[in-house]
Parts: sequence; C-alpha cells; structure tokens
Amino acid sequence: MNDEQAITETVFNYFEGYKAKDKERLEKAFVVNIANMMGYWRNDDGEMELFTVPYKELLERWVDPDFQPRDFGDGEILSINQFSDVGATVVFDCGGKYLDTFQMVKLDGSWKI
Repeated sequence: MNDEQAITETVFNYFEGYKAKDKERLEKAFVVNIANMMGYWRNDDGEMELFTVPYKELLERWVDPDFQPRDFGDGEILSINQFSDVGATVVFDCGGKYLDTFQMVKLDGSWKI
C-alpha cells in the first residue's frame, strides 16, 4: 500500500468508524492520546467560538450506546497534500454538510490524524 492509499484508509477509518460507532477503526485513525479536534461553533449567545476537544474524549462519546451519529451521507477526499515522508494535509467533504481538514502524521509506519 502506498502513502496515498494509507492516508485514504486512515481518513475513512475515522469517517466510517464514526458512523458505525466502531472504536477499533476510530483508534486506528488517531494519535488518540494527543490529538484534538479544533473548530468553530456557535455558543449560547449565537457568537462563533473556537473550541478544542481531545479525541480521546470524543471517541468515548462516539462509541457510547446512547450516542446517535449524525448522518453525513458519503464522504469524499477532495485533496491530499503530502508535503514530506511523514506529513500530509487532507481536505475532506463530509457528505456536503461541511468540510474537514486533517493534519496527518506518519508514526511507526502508519498514517494518523
């Protein structure tokens, strides 16, 4: 498997693992102990606010039996920019609902978010 294929597999481990609440696939996708999700959302006052959440917390939430994953439809990688043998950036379309960007790192021969 070449790097582009491995990066693609990692991104879809996240996307499909989230939809299926599959902890094993999710753990394959992330550097779980240090990775964070960061973005903007509207707070209770309606203002855009920067947030960050450790993926370790998110994974536990996403596999909880009571959690209902959002329906994002089909995902699509729009671009992969591998800028070194251990670094890449991916732009991912989450079923037309929003765009996600991933900073990827190759650790011990495996690509991770």
